[in-house]
Amino acid sequence: MKKKTFKKNLAKIVSGICGTGRQVDFLSAALILVAALAVLGSGLFAASPFEKKIRALTEKFTPELINIRRDLHCHPELGLQEKRTSALVAEYFRKLGLEVRTGYAVTGVVGILKGGRPGPIVGMRGDMDALPIAEETGLPFASKVKAVVEGREVGLMHACGHDIHTTALLGVAAVLTGIREELPGTVLFIAQPGEECCGGAEKMIQEGALKDYKPQAFWAYHVDDTLKAGFIGYTQDFACANVDGFTLVVKSKGCHGSNPFLCVDPIVVGAQVVTALQVLVPREIDVRNHTVITVGYFHSGTAPNIIPESAELRATVRNYGDDQRRLLKDKITRLVTNICEAAGASFDLNYEFGSPSMYTDPGLLKEVLATSERVLGSKSALVEEKPEMGGEDFSYFGKIAPSVMLGLGVIPKDIDKTAVHSPTFMADEDSIPIGVNLMANIIADYLTRHAKK
Repeated sequence: MKKKTFKKNLAKIVSGICGTGRQVDFLSAALILVAALAVLGSGLFAASPFEKKIRALTEKFTPELINIRRDLHCHPELGLQEKRTSALVAEYFRKLGLEVRTGYAVTGVVGILKGGRPGPIVGMRGDMDALPIAEETGLPFASKVKAVVEGREVGLMHACGHDIHTTALLGVAAVLTGIREELPGTVLFIAQPGEECCGGAEKMIQEGALKDYKPQAFWAYHVDDTLKAGFIGYTQDFACANVDGFTLVVKSKGCHGSNPFLCVDPIVVGAQVVTALQVLVPREIDVRNHTVITVGYFHSGTAPNIIPESAELRATVRNYGDDQRRLLKDKITRLVTNICEAAGASFDLNYEFGSPSMYTDPGLLKEVLATSERVLGSKSALVEEKPEMGGEDFSYFGKIAPSVMLGLGVIPKDIDKTAVHSPTFMADEDSIPIGVNLMANIIADYLTRHAKK
């Protein structure tokens, strides 16, 4: 129902209730109005003309998509090394008749679907890389691939569900291609490398993956290891944190442990920094602004009776928003400088900003949830989740246009829990058609709703 028609009908109803010439008590009038709104409002998010076609196409492609997912799972590749995966993606896009562009961030691929009618430009991202983890699932299509990482041989595994993400990307592309002549607008299907390690999203953008097309909305999935298949998770406002950090080297000339007064002890200075950082968060940062500082690396010395010449600390700093990350950098720099200077120690501090925090656009989320409730058939299938302090470089796309990442429930029916980034992570393949059907509807709804009349 068009907005003007809705307003006109609503005005008639209100006028009718208030102008009957009869006394109507407030409660009765309110109940009549609510009922009328329900009838009128049902047209706002009524089933789209594409919904049945999308469901049928999803069912048609599901067997093929399951096979693709198993193939990808069996052949994992590390970040910026996804040559086999990207070749498979590009070939699949070409078979669909999409315009295909390759080579972004080494292995990134963009498939461009142009609808039969003018409309908005939007984008969906799926990441392709795997992790250096030896698989222990016992699945018939479990990975046996190995690679040399930092000088030692390790197993590789899709332990974070990127095989599911890539498969969903291909599935949505296939389904929307099936209705392309009726579809308004353009969809960019972005197969991204290097999410786990290498800033693949930023690299793709920097290298011009979006140069000729400026999407006005982006969507993505991430497998959700807290939800069963059929459930969809979402987070309002900030969903993931800035991933920043620093390396600090405290320097000394070194001396014997029996005469510590002859030099600066870099271990003691480093320990003071670690303790002071933990005091910094609750005493200088607004407790309502989520902030975590963790020193996960502290290396120094080779013998118990020798004060070493240096101590090296590496830390991760997590928070939300650009203002907060700049504030933390300033405060940490001040703290480190003052402690080291007070001890008479020289130092090198290298502070780096990583991927930015991921923000869920409220307007876009409202549209996504309306479509999701209709397609899934129940509001209870939508689960609001708390924000995380982990990072996700989908946030770079969110810097360009409004974005929403949804959690795709994947816990298999026969187990109580599973965990990403573990050698036993398993995903229910029923999540694939659920995710494809839902995202295809989300995109089709958005394009239709925002197409120029």
